[in-house]
This record gives sequence, C-alpha cells and structure tokens, in this order.
Amino acid sequence: MKGDVPQTVKRVDVVVERGAQELLPEEIYTLHSPSGIWVVEDDHETVIRAYPEQVETFLMAMRQSGIAIRNVRVVEEARRDYSEMAKRYFRPVTVEDIVIRASWNAKRKGVAYITIEPGMAFGTGRHESTRLMIKLMREIEFTGKSVLDIGCGSALLSLYARLKGAKHVFAVDNDLDAVLSAQKNVLLNETSGIEVVCADLMDVSGRYDIVVANLDIRTFAFSSGHIMGLLKKKGTLIVSGIIGREKREALRLFIPWEPVIEVRKNAWRGFVFRR
Repeated sequence: MKGDVPQTVKRVDVVVERGAQELLPEEIYTLHSPSGIWVVEDDHETVIRAYPEQVETFLMAMRQSGIAIRNVRVVEEARRDYSEMAKRYFRPVTVEDIVIRASWNAKRKGVAYITIEPGMAFGTGRHESTRLMIKLMREIEFTGKSVLDIGCGSALLSLYARLKGAKHVFAVDNDLDAVLSAQKNVLLNETSGIEVVCADLMDVSGRYDIVVANLDIRTFAFSSGHIMGLLKKKGTLIVSGIIGREKREALRLFIPWEPVIEVRKNAWRGFVFRR
C-alpha cells in the first residue's frame, strides 16, 4: 500500500583497520546515516555498520573520508529496532579521566562517568577530535566559570565542564536532533546548571570565561570573529575539529588570540587560545 513503511532495509558493513573508526568525520554521523553508526569489533575485524538512506552516497562519503577500507558488504535485512541495536553494540569509552557509558552499562566504584544515550548526535567520545577536546579541557581550571559549548552535539563536553566544576554551561547547536539528544543526556546525568538551546551560532550573545568549540575549519572561517567576541577579556578558547593541513589557516583565524597549548592525535589538532 502506498505510504507503508518498507519492511526491509539495506545494511552496509564497511570493514576497516582497527582504530580507523576514530577518524570518522562528523558528516558521516549526521548526514549520511540518520539511523546511527555502530562499531562492531571482534578478534578478526572492525566493522563500521550503518543503515544509510542512500547507500552509494554513504559509501562515497566513506571513501572521501580518507579511511583505509578493507572490504564492503551490503546486505538487505528486515527492519530492526535501532534502539535495541544501540544497546547491543555500544561499549563504554574511556577518555582521559572519565568513562562514557550508556545507561544500561554497569558502573564501578571510584570511576567518574558521563552517561549518554547513543544515537544520532555526534559525541560519543569515539571521535578523535572529541578526545582532544577532553584532553585539553582536563588541563584547564573550570571551577566557578561560565562556559559556552558551541555545536554541543550530545552535550558530552558540557557535562564534562560541569563535572570539572563549571558554574553554568550554555550549550548551543543548530541541529534539533542534537539538542533533543543533549537535553536527554543532561537529564540522564541528573545534572543542573546546563542550559541547552537550538540556535544558530551567529545568534549567540554574551561573554563567557571559557568557550569550547569542536567544529570544522569552514565554520571557524565563517565565525571565528564572532566566537572571539563571545569571550571575556581574560577568557579561554578551546577548539578542535581541525586537521593538520588546516593548522596554519586556523591560527590566522584567531589572531590576536594565541595558542598556548596544542595537542594532536593522528591527523587531528586541538588548541587552547588566550589573548
């Protein structure tokens, strides 16, 4: 019958080298696989599993990402409950001094956790730019500070800022799905002091002690002046989402702010800027 939901979907399994899944660009999560991305690992192979609406477009994006692909399998299977799949495939991720877990993962005493609901929003702690952000944030004093999280995604960085003692975090994203995910994660962690808003970056105003921005060079090129204007005179800017060949351009974009800390992981770079 016209309008019925198809009973089958195409599953795409992309076999990659172990660790390559950390290099997935944000667009793979947010544009090309609206039902989510799963990483399936065993002793023999690492598989990036997706259910894209357009298989060829998804595979083209995977190839353009620069990740070495060993094999591709496309399988037609019965439509499944994606939330149950998330429970099956998501594993806790350790990043610096925290463990990122789903609500169904067990806890251990003496471990600092951030709980998220794995889903469409970018920010499960797997991506290397997210890891760099947390590494940089770990080095900064957040106690009593006001924080702006630009492009908050799942609110992972906002939750970490509060965990480190930030007084108030204003989390903003222009993607409604991300905002809904962020709001749900704030509730899951029973955290106060985080305000999540769906808005365009250029509409954000105010002055903050710390701004965190895990974006991309195109967004920084368009909005770096506005971002710097959102910082207090003695504020701190923490950024990532920049790859090595973009470093020189990124440093120029934030003049007169200067990089005081730089970290790298494979192709990715992260910086702390101060005036």
